Amino acid sequence: MKRLTPMEIFNKDFKQSMRGYDVNEVNEFLDLVIRNYEEILKENEYLKEQLTTSKKYNTARQKAIPNMSEYDAVINEILTRLERIEKVMR
Repeated sequence: MKRLTPMEIFNKDFKQSMRGYDVNEVNEFLDLVIRNYEEILKENEYLKEQLTTSKKYNTARQKAIPNMSEYDAVINEILTRLERIEKVMR
C-alpha cells in the first residue's frame, strides 16, 4: 500500500451530498491529521538518523574492542564471585 503524503491529504476532495458532512468540520479535521502526520514523519526521520548513528557507534566500538564478549564473560565471572563473597560475609 502506498504511503500518503501530507499534500495528498491536503488535496483530497470529497463529494458533497444533501445530507453530507459539514465541509468546515471535515477540513479542520484534515488539517489536524496533516499536522500530526507531518510530526510523525519528522520523528520517524529523526529516529532513523539516531539508529544509523547508533549502529555506526556500535560498529566502531566493536572494531576497537574485538573481544568484547570475552570481557563480558570475565566481568560476569567477577560479579558472580563478588556475590558469593558478599553472601559469606553476611
